[in-house]
Amino acid sequence: MLARELKNVRVTGLCSKRIGAFRLALLTAVFVPPGSLLAQDLPSATHGLKTAQKTPSHKPSAPRRSTEAHPSDVEGGLETITVSAERRRQSTHDVANSVTVLSGQFLQKIGAQSYADYISQVPGATFNQSLPGLSTITFRGIATTAGLDQGQGTTGYFLNDIPLAEPGFAIAVPDIDTFDVARVEALRGPQSTLFGSATLGGAIDYIPNQADSSKIDAAAQSSIVGMPGHEVGYAEKGMFNIPIIKGKLAVRGVLDYRQDPGYITNRGIGTNTNTSYTRNARVSVVWTPTNKDKLAYTYLAQSSDISDDPYSLIAMPDYQKSRQIEEPLRTQIQMHELRYDHDFSFATLSAMGAFLRKGKNATTDYTPYYGTSMGGGNTTLNETGDSKSMYYEVRLASRGHSRFSWLLGAAYYETWKRIEDNVSTVGVSSYLSGLYGSSIASSLTQGPDSWYWGTANYDGTEKSIFGEFSYTLLKGLTVTGGARVFNAAETASTETPGYLAYSGYGTSLYRSASSTSQTSALPKVALRYEPNKAMMFYFLFSEGYRFGTPNSVIYNAAYPTPTGTRSDSLMNYEVGTRLNLFHHHLLLEPTLYWIDWSNMQARLLRGDGLTYGANVGSAVSRGAELSATWVTPIDGLTLRVNGTYDDAHTNKSVATSGGIIAGGSQLASSPKWQFSEIMSYTVPNLSMEPTFSVIHHYRGSAPGLLGNSLMTGNYNTVDLRLSGTFHTPQGQFGASLYVNNVGNSHGITMGYDNGSALVNQYYLLPPRLIGFTLNWHL
Repeated sequence: MLARELKNVRVTGLCSKRIGAFRLALLTAVFVPPGSLLAQDLPSATHGLKTAQKTPSHKPSAPRRSTEAHPSDVEGGLETITVSAERRRQSTHDVANSVTVLSGQFLQKIGAQSYADYISQVPGATFNQSLPGLSTITFRGIATTAGLDQGQGTTGYFLNDIPLAEPGFAIAVPDIDTFDVARVEALRGPQSTLFGSATLGGAIDYIPNQADSSKIDAAAQSSIVGMPGHEVGYAEKGMFNIPIIKGKLAVRGVLDYRQDPGYITNRGIGTNTNTSYTRNARVSVVWTPTNKDKLAYTYLAQSSDISDDPYSLIAMPDYQKSRQIEEPLRTQIQMHELRYDHDFSFATLSAMGAFLRKGKNATTDYTPYYGTSMGGGNTTLNETGDSKSMYYEVRLASRGHSRFSWLLGAAYYETWKRIEDNVSTVGVSSYLSGLYGSSIASSLTQGPDSWYWGTANYDGTEKSIFGEFSYTLLKGLTVTGGARVFNAAETASTETPGYLAYSGYGTSLYRSASSTSQTSALPKVALRYEPNKAMMFYFLFSEGYRFGTPNSVIYNAAYPTPTGTRSDSLMNYEVGTRLNLFHHHLLLEPTLYWIDWSNMQARLLRGDGLTYGANVGSAVSRGAELSATWVTPIDGLTLRVNGTYDDAHTNKSVATSGGIIAGGSQLASSPKWQFSEIMSYTVPNLSMEPTFSVIHHYRGSAPGLLGNSLMTGNYNTVDLRLSGTFHTPQGQFGASLYVNNVGNSHGITMGYDNGSALVNQYYLLPPRLIGFTLNWHL
């Protein structure tokens, strides 16, 4: 497989025209006859920060779920949220873990649509923005690359507890649109005990709104955005909720389409070449036949298309590249989930099964890499990837708030993947005939120009049982112990035909196969002390793991490469507290952590420009995080501050085929300092509740690849937002005018040095963007 970090993908059937029928449907929705008021109240004192969804006035017929929220009893103060971070209903105040919850109304307040809009509000998290569908998140500096790992990544992505990051390397990284999402939970530190593999650094869990059988509900959103000197984009989104049997059965549907403007000049083909398109569909069906049973079906489909890879070349001015073809990317994800919950008198049973499919189509201009060596013609890589996964889980959790509580579960995860690569160079048949003669050359090519058409197949399984037990020793003092026992196995096979097989192995077709298997147990210990409802202190020890992965990189005798990587492991020690002070008007959440990472898997760069995986010793990450939210004494003024200090580096020098990684090298995507602040002011006593917000973010510098010289980060951004709401007989409307990246910062978000100014690629923050959004909720 010609797996390269900066991948571009072919867009099939890309449509840049507006979808008239969809827009008409949204406009029609605005004039639906009036129904109940907005379910998510927006109290002006909180401005959407850490706020909860209000419990409907009706009495639910279904058992209470983890998506429910419990407002505090202090009017005008901060409210707590019930989360599923530990696979049970808990207030954030009671979770002995580093968890940040971004509620749906907070995401709406800041105009968030994707990771780029809200990850900076999570302390300890870094968003490595590159291509839509391939951009990654790093927690606490636990990464060896700012891009895709050669094998399984260090961050887990979930939807309703269903893993979206399959075992092995990632076909795509899902970035779910946040429209009609109840909340996003960001868990920092390893979460493997309850969430499984690929959560070494942390996890992101999307919780979408479910169908509500109590009432008809609807919402719509329309946006227009522009970049001065570049393109104009727009977005159309809609939601409709219909009770089929009142109090028993309901259906909820979400559709949205987003076109983000291009801003890259590709001198070979034109300007504004990187226009991107996102399409999203979600369906929720909920049936509650009794007050103890709940059956829920969730469907998700999202595709992300970009017409040209938005990197800049180091040898050219910012936002410019030079390629003779477009380098498009398309990623797709589709998920079906069926979940059953039943309330026993002593415990709640949850059983779920899901089918997940992801796809990727890519085209990359390989002329700078192979054009000269293969005769000088234009060289193109076409790559397709496809993965299918099945996930099953059953768990039983004790009910109530007794002195002893427990949770037991089992999970099974299986995935099948296939990557197909095709590399072609114009005139390569003539070039190879000159080297080997026409009879041999004909067996080394497919058609006139293709000289490599290899495939790689991966199958992986993860079987596990897990559990946690908590016991209150003294009043306010609770100890928790947990473990996950798992078996992770993976098999891989590759076919290398054509010229590469002949030059590397002396045959026109080379096949290889390998497998890995591991059985182990991971412990977790937590101690929580809650002297009162305003203060909580905790200590946590937890471990994480991920799969080892075989290498499928092309053989090159000049750069010896290992056959694959072995599983690495990670131990996390942290202490933290949550202080809800001044009658719920000030929330402080400081955390200290120390992480030991051993047998570390790393994505490394070979001298010929290809990447491969290897185990490169150990590293340590130690740091501090602070999250603070303050509803100030000034009526309508709220402040939110996040700060992170992280010192993440290797312990010893390690020799690789790409050179020596020195001891003390900073880990990839691990800026030592990060800050974000939001100041929000709502003018009191005005009917439209006008709110002005200023959002600032600073990201320090860090390498894009372990041991690489190109540094990312070291930039500041400022966003401004003016919004207001008003009520009509047709529902509640909201309007927002905003400017993102006011200072037009050109900070590097991802990239690394490939060894030449002609091929060194890096990604920049998008230029200044001005937008207007209109929201409506029945």
